[in-house]
Amino acid sequence: MSTPDPILTTLGLFIIDDNIYPESWQRESEHDIIGGGASYAIVGGRIACGPELGHRISGIIDKGTDFPPQVESEIKSWGAGPVFRENPDRLTTRGANVYQENGIRSFVYRSPKKRIEDFDIVQTGNLVRSKTFHTCCAIDRCGTIIDRFIDELKGSGGSPPLHIFEPFPDVCVPENYEDLTKLLPKVHVFSPNLEEAAGFLGEAVPSTEEGIAKLAEQFVKYSPNDGGVVIRCGALGCYIKTHNEAFMLKAYHDDQAKVKDVTGGGNTFCGAFMTAFYLSNQNWLIAGILGNRA
Repeated sequence: MSTPDPILTTLGLFIIDDNIYPESWQRESEHDIIGGGASYAIVGGRIACGPELGHRISGIIDKGTDFPPQVESEIKSWGAGPVFRENPDRLTTRGANVYQENGIRSFVYRSPKKRIEDFDIVQTGNLVRSKTFHTCCAIDRCGTIIDRFIDELKGSGGSPPLHIFEPFPDVCVPENYEDLTKLLPKVHVFSPNLEEAAGFLGEAVPSTEEGIAKLAEQFVKYSPNDGGVVIRCGALGCYIKTHNEAFMLKAYHDDQAKVKDVTGGGNTFCGAFMTAFYLSNQNWLIAGILGNRA
């Protein structure tokens, strides 16, 4: 019996994190925390698809020689379908979130990172036949990934996959806007957060729906005919703009004081959005609601 193609495959990075707090906070540091864009995107997809389809939410998780058994057990308890890959010659990618007295957080890698490349997807099971892909990376790398998958799927007779592109924060500067406009025709869903979207245009971060709408227009005009832009606006919710519709969805939480930690929120949103987008036959409203909820 053949394995069904994945609904969502993320090319995000898997990381095991530590949270290190100042002594004055009187809070114990936390260790062996599941992190990275891959983990959060898989969680989002799993929330959106439900238990029956959970095994079709995938990505690659590289296990180094120090991979904690409890971490693997926790990931498997999600009921998703990531591929665990043994790496006997290296350590697991690890990092630390180091907090300062003023609450500012910095991130450092504690072991060499191992990112997921296009050839990793091609060489791993049926991942290249995924219905949707989540990429969180630089502009040129996203283009390379999309082109590679198109080449691999030529002659297969199936529909081309849908891609959601979540840009790395450090590429969201005016100098890269032109390169982004060349990529956007290949990307079905472009999803920066509000600060990143403003950064590409060198503008102040808008605080009104009207301002966000004007910002979205500078990206959606380069999207394919059935594509669009989803700007993640944190406590404001999300703004969705396509060639045919535009609307704002408020955040799932009315009381932001209940939010414990926003780490990975964007990755989780994107995983849920793209999963719901595919399952709803590309309904932008349903996908936005599931993204916010996740």
